[in-house]
Amino acid sequence: MLALDWQHECYWITPHGSFKKDAFGEWTVPVLPNGDYYFFLSKEMDWGLLGHPWEQSITIFGEGLIDSFKRHRPILFQRQMREG
Repeated sequence: MLALDWQHECYWITPHGSFKKDAFGEWTVPVLPNGDYYFFLSKEMDWGLLGHPWEQSITIFGEGLIDSFKRHRPILFQRQMREG
């Protein structure tokens, strides 16, 4: 898959393998947007994740990836309930 950061170097990665990390031990292109647009796209570009920094949102596209998220519900993408 291709990891894109619109203002920095992009990377080809294997999601199940190791991934280049920065000086803080974090992914060079993070999954959650932190001020930049971040995209993760399959080689064929038929599925992926598109991170929007101002909306603090991630768009997931591609039928297979959407089905996978519905089945496995990754903790990273679940909202925390707030006590109030």
